[in-house]
Amino acid sequence: MLAWIHRFSLAACLLAICSHGLDAQITSPKRDPHDSISVTTLTFPGAVNVSADALKPLIYTRGSPCRLPFLIPVCKLTRSQVVIDRRRTSEQALGEDITKLRVYYWKRGFREAQIDTVLTQGPRGFAVAFHIVEGEPTRISTLMVVQRAEVLTVSEVAELAAIRQGDPLDLVALDSTVAHLRAAVWNKGYGDVRIDTTVPRPDASHLVPVRIDIDPRWMTRVGEVHFQGNTYLDEQTLRRGITLQPGTLYTRDAILESQKLLYRSPALSRALVVTPTLGDSIKNVMIAVTETTPHQVSATVGFNTVDFGQAAVEIRHNDLGAGRWLSIRAAAANLFGEQLNGHGIFHTALPADVTGDPQGFLSPTYQASATLTQPWIAGARTSASLTAFAGRRSVPNVVIDEDYGATVGIVRDLAPRTPIGINYRMEATRVQGSAVYFCAGYGICDGATRDALSRTQRLAPVGVSAWIDRADDLEVPTTGYTAVVDAEHASSLTGSTFAHNRISADASYYRVLGTRKIVAGEELLPKVLALHGRTGYVRPLSSDRASLGIIGDGEGILHPRARFYAGGMQSVRGFAENELGPEVLQVRRASLLAVGCTDASIASAQCDAAAVPADQLFARPVGGSSVIEGSIEARIPLQRLLGAVLFLDGAYVGTGGLASPAHGRGAVTPGFGFRYRSPLGVLRLDVGLRPVGTEVLPVVVAVDDAAGERIIRLAKERSYSPIEASPSRLTSLARRLVVHFAMGQAF
Repeated sequence: MLAWIHRFSLAACLLAICSHGLDAQITSPKRDPHDSISVTTLTFPGAVNVSADALKPLIYTRGSPCRLPFLIPVCKLTRSQVVIDRRRTSEQALGEDITKLRVYYWKRGFREAQIDTVLTQGPRGFAVAFHIVEGEPTRISTLMVVQRAEVLTVSEVAELAAIRQGDPLDLVALDSTVAHLRAAVWNKGYGDVRIDTTVPRPDASHLVPVRIDIDPRWMTRVGEVHFQGNTYLDEQTLRRGITLQPGTLYTRDAILESQKLLYRSPALSRALVVTPTLGDSIKNVMIAVTETTPHQVSATVGFNTVDFGQAAVEIRHNDLGAGRWLSIRAAAANLFGEQLNGHGIFHTALPADVTGDPQGFLSPTYQASATLTQPWIAGARTSASLTAFAGRRSVPNVVIDEDYGATVGIVRDLAPRTPIGINYRMEATRVQGSAVYFCAGYGICDGATRDALSRTQRLAPVGVSAWIDRADDLEVPTTGYTAVVDAEHASSLTGSTFAHNRISADASYYRVLGTRKIVAGEELLPKVLALHGRTGYVRPLSSDRASLGIIGDGEGILHPRARFYAGGMQSVRGFAENELGPEVLQVRRASLLAVGCTDASIASAQCDAAAVPADQLFARPVGGSSVIEGSIEARIPLQRLLGAVLFLDGAYVGTGGLASPAHGRGAVTPGFGFRYRSPLGVLRLDVGLRPVGTEVLPVVVAVDDAAGERIIRLAKERSYSPIEASPSRLTSLARRLVVHFAMGQAF
């Protein structure tokens, strides 16, 4: 009996053990080889010639980062998975990562690099460190470039080479050099060039000679050109849009330029030159295109706290024959302005003491245009357009500007990214504004002249523009330069009642600071020094006084649209838009009476506005006849998509030759910002520091008498600062900060 009980007990124990083991096998989840330990941080001690940012994208193992940059302070306090993107790795993955890092170092000339991992356990995971001993690099003892026929000059070869004698044997840089040489020889007309490299084993001193052999072979020319995929654009039209014409040299630049010229038409969403096979000096070219739909419509609606409701619509017709297209745009703002003005989040557009809206400042504004474009006139590089437009713009309590007219223009590419254009604009404009607006905006303070300008007038300038772009990238330039020159003339000869001569120039220059880095075959953005300058001058012609209906002699009248302004997100960033430049102070009659002035002292201009509170004074930009502006930026990459910027902006806007009460004005403002390369483009946040101090500005006041509204300029100017003083240094500093958020670089 005891034996039986003993056997039963032993069997029960064995059954329990087996059941537990089986249950463990059934319920235990299968572990992925790349999912075993949690990684808190990832470092690369010993990496000297290669940055950690270059190594991180190569491997599987990742540190556990904060999910969003603005949550970093929270991530310092908690390791919750809500804010931390937890990453895991395994022994197998670490071994694979070591192999990847060694291959990466080997390709860049460090063939004796040794890499090991050290894991340090913490409360929430492991700190992973890849310890690197880079060792002595294999260097290039000699670099020889041999051409079977001399196509490139010695200086061209030296400029195209990404490697030099004495550099580590970087195979990625060697491949880049070969690619640059092939493109340069191809652009000389040798489309079937053959380039071979010879890289023997290094000697005992870790030196290796490198030889590059260039065989241009034969000249290549374009034969037949055919298109594939087009339906409503015929081949004859498309052939006019390319520079790859039969008999011309078959070059890489001609291919790229042809694709770019085809992309100018909104009728094409894709244009790809299919490279012909090697071995024939005559290249029959096939271009695959994808057309957009012939008719396209888009619409947007929205609102903001200043312009109230907004709506826009665009209609495009791409199938008008011969590649022409028609674009119709219409946009409206100030929608529901009278109902939303001053309610909730919406801005109060009119002063509190104004009842109703008798002049229509809150009525809807609009912009409408219809543009007919004819591309590829007399060659692929010339296009023309005709635009009819009409619009109504308003600045509440300041001015209502209505216009309609037409513009015709022709643009010709002298070379790739070097266009020159001629345009003519005939515009009928009517301005309804306060007396202060005409005094500040036109330099006209008398009632008779103001009435003449309030009638419909013509602004019809003829202009010439030239542009050159030699920057290496459209969104994030690192080297090269861009420049634009504009000149225009308006007079009775062009059909304009306003008359002036105007010229301006704008240029930017970019230069790399330090050395470039290549990661996985791609160059990381380097540090960049960016310079920008702008200058301009406009001179009104006295001949326009008669055509404008203004009696008497004097200086010409300059339309505000022809004047120069500074300040804003693409100018001096320590100021708001157009805020830097000549200004006058507007004060209300009631504010002057409240500080002891009388109607008699105001009429005689002897009233002193020194006691008027600053919040009852309104600075009005006047604009100037000349401008000189400059900016310098240091663009510093922080991460692959994030960068920082330190900048210094400055400008001076002068008033020489203007019948204006204002003075010339200039300023220099420092600042900083950030750049983020999003899928939609570069997002920009800039913070400028406005200079402190007061300015002595002219003071003007509008009064009503028997002759109507007129402007009086007070004899005594007033010291004024737009930044109110504060006993707190932090508050004073905050009031000086001007924040700009936009898309795209400042220049």
